[in-house]
Amino acid sequence: MEDQGTTTDDPGWFVDTRLGRVLLSVLFVAFMYFVVVWNFPDGDARDLLRPPIQETVWVVGIGQDWGVFAPNPVSTSYRVEADVTFADGTVERYEFPHGDPFVGAYREFRWRKFESRVRRDENRRLLRPTALWIREQYSGRDVTNIVLYRRTRKVPEPGSGTVSAWQDEEMLSVPFAVVGS
Repeated sequence: MEDQGTTTDDPGWFVDTRLGRVLLSVLFVAFMYFVVVWNFPDGDARDLLRPPIQETVWVVGIGQDWGVFAPNPVSTSYRVEADVTFADGTVERYEFPHGDPFVGAYREFRWRKFESRVRRDENRRLLRPTALWIREQYSGRDVTNIVLYRRTRKVPEPGSGTVSAWQDEEMLSVPFAVVGS
């Protein structure tokens, strides 16, 4: 005899309402519009339709950049890291957060995007606020200096088996006075 009490096919109370179905349909159509318009090839239509949706696309995290696939993939990997010096003389290398189990891919994407902006010479205004933010990550410890580095390495050709070394370029050094010294 089959159990008549529960079913796994129940979509829930929201979908069972007319308003719920209309809202979900509108969200689906909007999502599809954003994805399709965002991925238009270069041209007048893209130039006209993309700017009004750009902010929403980045906030929602559905923006895509297919430059990695064609025809000129990136040839250099970039990172931004910092050496954090403490009052006791120890130095710790700070790396921006990596993914986590809950929202790992989205969080990872945001931090890599932030790094890609900070590393650019035209965004040098972001270096000092970045160093101050990193200092805040070590609350309770006496930070005496933070050195921000732009790290680069050549991306080897696929299948070559080559491993290139990271090269560090100092972008900014910020000394801090230790309170109570």
